[in-house]
Amino acid sequence: MSDSIQIIPFANLALAFLPVIAVIVILWKWKLAYKNALYAVARMLIQLLLIGYFLAYIFESDDARIVVAVLAVMLFSSSWIALQSSLIPIINSLFTVGLVSLPGMMTGQILSGVSPFIAARYQIMVMCMVFGSAGISSAVFLILIKHDLRQSSIKKGD
Repeated sequence: MSDSIQIIPFANLALAFLPVIAVIVILWKWKLAYKNALYAVARMLIQLLLIGYFLAYIFESDDARIVVAVLAVMLFSSSWIALQSSLIPIINSLFTVGLVSLPGMMTGQILSGVSPFIAARYQIMVMCMVFGSAGISSAVFLILIKHDLRQSSIKKGD
């Protein structure tokens, strides 16, 4: 290890979980999805620890098959996680725009003297384009990867 990098002691790392516990308690008290948050935190912890061990093993290994196998798992996992979560951020922003946030373009137009109604029209157009492009590109990607995944599963079956 390099002397320029300070290693975080486990006791200090445990302190990082205090705000996490606070948020989970708040979610529990407010009767929100605290179990989902617990699952996400536990999964994050396990995944990062496992990948740490795997990467240490990979870096010490000279076998290219191991590297290819790990890359294949990462590619498959990212593709699968992308059927389920690619549209979550844009959908959440559609829920909040105008109520919680005023997007930068709309705010800039209003501050420059453009009517708020005209600025809102432009922002609606931008949000529709962003949502449409995110949804269509996700669908196209999943359609394309579905064919590749079928081909690779057929080859494995041979």
